[in-house]
Amino acid sequence: MFTNPDLIVTGGRVFDGRVLTKNSAVAVAGGRIVAIGLDEEILALASESTTVLQADGGLIHPGFVDAHAHAAFAGVERLSCDLTPARSVEETLELIRKAAEASGTGWLTGGGWDHGLFPHPTRHMLDAVVPDRPVALSDNGHHTLWVNSAALRLAGVDAGTPDPHNGHIHRDAEGEPTGYLNETAAELVGAHIPPATDAEIHRGILNAQEALWELGVTGWHDPILGEYNGKADATGGYLAALADGSLISRVSGALWIAPGLTEEQVPELVARFVELRAKNAERGLETGTAKAMIDGVPHGETAALLDSYCSHEGSGELHFDEAAIRAFVQQLDAAGFALHLHIMGDRGVRVALDAIEAARVSNGPGQRHHVAHLSMIHPDDARRFGPLGVTANMQALWAAPDPHVVPMIGTHRMEAGYPFRDLANGGAELAMGSDWPVSPADPWLAIHVAVNRSVPGEQGVLDAAQALTLTAALAAYTSGSASLVLGGGGLLRVGERADVVLSQPNPFEGPTDALAGVRVTATVVAGMLMRR
Repeated sequence: MFTNPDLIVTGGRVFDGRVLTKNSAVAVAGGRIVAIGLDEEILALASESTTVLQADGGLIHPGFVDAHAHAAFAGVERLSCDLTPARSVEETLELIRKAAEASGTGWLTGGGWDHGLFPHPTRHMLDAVVPDRPVALSDNGHHTLWVNSAALRLAGVDAGTPDPHNGHIHRDAEGEPTGYLNETAAELVGAHIPPATDAEIHRGILNAQEALWELGVTGWHDPILGEYNGKADATGGYLAALADGSLISRVSGALWIAPGLTEEQVPELVARFVELRAKNAERGLETGTAKAMIDGVPHGETAALLDSYCSHEGSGELHFDEAAIRAFVQQLDAAGFALHLHIMGDRGVRVALDAIEAARVSNGPGQRHHVAHLSMIHPDDARRFGPLGVTANMQALWAAPDPHVVPMIGTHRMEAGYPFRDLANGGAELAMGSDWPVSPADPWLAIHVAVNRSVPGEQGVLDAAQALTLTAALAAYTSGSASLVLGGGGLLRVGERADVVLSQPNPFEGPTDALAGVRVTATVVAGMLMRR
């Protein structure tokens, strides 16, 4: 029983994480929601020490939960060479030059460059800006590495270096590497980059946490805990932030299954993951999820398709053979892990669903596995998500026309992409995330696209019949994601942790084509006002 609220949010309209209610105020005490109702009755609970926050007619809703955010990577990147603000080739190169001038003499790392600006960036472009030290910059999708000549020399990558499995060293007419490395080829250089320390990752996580609070995000799921593409395992940074109390947002993470795992190696991996899960849980970090990239990405022509790409005869490759996928899905499911699967191609989706179906037959009802990205799904497979209990982990910002991938996958496959309504109608539960720093972490921008199937200021609509309602999209980004990756929450209910956000104007009172203009004006995390 509480005496008086610490905080009251009043003068708005309450969305409780599932539906828009008639309530207009929320009271918080001891980090929990203690009362919800109309303004007059909730304000009557206030004392002289109660902070009263006016919503001014805006929406009062649960904090967003990002079900797929590489927050540790994003924070470290933001503190190094962050190229995401650049809107032109010239701006990108200028940011690189300034980052080189502001840093030391060793490796220059970072990322966020845009394939739309740089369809095929070369080492020569980097050499002209930074000729005397190694440079390695991830694209905004983090499946490609752009490096200069010094980086290639240090890594020993030259005309005689063969392409690794599921990787591509792009070459010029003489066979020399151009400095553009896809998928596992990026690791040829990445393995030589000094990894970030736990202290650097800790600082990155806190930087990311504050950036996410600005957007109303009060919890997230980090989909890669483990060494990846030259990047250090972020687990130590998360554990340090939990230990010193600086990580206030709710967070979970997925243990990383590196590409190329064989069927024979699965039992050892499962045993190691069981041990890691227990050790992390003892220190407050939930890692009951395992993450695998089943395939690549369409713009790199590495997503696994049922039919060939339009640009060449290939259809992409899986990052594991099918026997290995079936083995790790079945055995991790039996050990109580949820699978978080990156899949962009329709063949990848089918292979993964077949493996999950086999695990359900073998193990019975199990964890809530989820498929992220959902770029291309055969209609027959979209109907399987619900019956198999597979959650659609949507990166909704991508569900809009993308002229850059049309030459690769064709108009028909692009227009049939991201079938959110079919998934929901088939009984699939919905969650939402950004894939930050691959994409902006702004939930209202993603919700705009989920509802309108178009990006503000850009032309075209991607199959409006697959649009979600505002209620469904907002629920997916709050209670849907929280239920999937945090074990619950994302709700404004008495007794729940007080992660409360104010957004203005109230999106339910305006046109849907204005959703991208909604702004977060206050963020309350565990009862504390972190952004106002």
